[in-house]
Amino acid sequence: MSKGKIYLVGAGPGDAELITLKGYELIRRADVILHDHLIPMELLQLAGADAEIISVGKFASQHTMSQDQINALLIEKAADARIVVRLKGGDPFVFGRGGEEVEACAEAGIDFEVVPGVTSALAAPSYAGIPPTHRDFTPNIAIVTGHRKDKKEIEIPNAGTIVFLMGVANIQKIIDSLLKAGWPPQTKIAAVENGTRYNQRVITGTLENFVRTVQDANLGTPAIFIVGKVVGLHEKLNWYGRKPRVLVLGTHPEKYRHLGAIVHRPMVKCVGLEDYSNLDQVLKRLDTFDWLTFTSANGARFFFERLKRNGLDTRALSAMKVAAIGKTTARRLTAFGILADLIPDKESSAGLLEEFSVLEMRDKNVLLPQAEGASRELPEGLAALGAAVKEVPVYMTIEIEPADVDFEHIDKILFTSGSTARAFVKKFGQAPPHVKAYCLGLPTQAAARKYGIDAEIVPQQDNQEAREIE
Repeated sequence: MSKGKIYLVGAGPGDAELITLKGYELIRRADVILHDHLIPMELLQLAGADAEIISVGKFASQHTMSQDQINALLIEKAADARIVVRLKGGDPFVFGRGGEEVEACAEAGIDFEVVPGVTSALAAPSYAGIPPTHRDFTPNIAIVTGHRKDKKEIEIPNAGTIVFLMGVANIQKIIDSLLKAGWPPQTKIAAVENGTRYNQRVITGTLENFVRTVQDANLGTPAIFIVGKVVGLHEKLNWYGRKPRVLVLGTHPEKYRHLGAIVHRPMVKCVGLEDYSNLDQVLKRLDTFDWLTFTSANGARFFFERLKRNGLDTRALSAMKVAAIGKTTARRLTAFGILADLIPDKESSAGLLEEFSVLEMRDKNVLLPQAEGASRELPEGLAALGAAVKEVPVYMTIEIEPADVDFEHIDKILFTSGSTARAFVKKFGQAPPHVKAYCLGLPTQAAARKYGIDAEIVPQQDNQEAREIE
């Protein structure tokens, strides 16, 4: 047996949050990741900095690598004592040729495990509001490939609901096979394009006219087809289609799920500074400060990393009280052994200032670790209360190239900082007229307006845990 090990991991159908917990952990631990084209690309951000990431994706009629080449590469990468993750869309054993890959591993004496994934055959109907089984319609379901090896005939099983995968190019052949098998021309059928992704489309019709319907709609790949009476429930149960699509350009997208279906396209990245001499000098006199105030989880992370590099730990903060701008930052502080003394109900600079205004702040020394070029609202507000504020940069934000985004499927944009507004205009110009723009707070709104963006503040009822400065 080789010392390395291969994990065949199902990445799910497209929504990155549908990855299994075991798959999530393996991606983070992997030394090598070989991935398909249709995996949620956000999952690759979980990989370690030293992980080798290789695309072996297959498009319709176009292969980056042949199956034999993929098998050989898997075996080659597992030759050393390394964790190799073969990341496949959906479930590895549902028309994913996973069986062939682990056969090759077994024949080569490579240790392997299979981690099931959520298959699009079940997830796409669910996100389209079409339950594949239902007591009032059908007790069974069949999953069929629409692309047979050696152009064999498509076999139609006896089931109340049939889901076809990989069949876009063969839709005429699929429908001909259904009609030949005795399915009535009026049978309901749906196509789900980009199932579970933000740009999901659901196209419905009947067997007698569906080829023309999908041609008129310019149906693309990937897509699945669902045939049966359950398709009639789509309009009633279309829960995902009713959610607004919200483009989030900053970090921590999980904080904004309450706003709708999140489309995370980070345009800025938090990185350390090249020169920490200013912070290092401040760390030598921490006992001179009364308050340590964090305006973001990122600020906390970079501050405590530098504290440790200076040979210090939380005991150096014993003379100070600690404030956190919100719950997310406070939770990050607990990871460093700190329980915040002050957390405002309003998770914003204004909320912090309201809390500080009822305290005696005159002549209090406040240390404010934050991003380079951060908003002036908090330090100026504290100075107005009579405090002596020491601002010290602990990190900076840099612009990064975002993944593609189709604005036709975007309803709202959320700007989480002035830097995201600047990066957006630089990359995309102004948003299309149908897209509503929002900002987390007044400083971000002011910055957005400088770049010609007419944005509203996120309504408070929609902003319970998402008002921190990034």
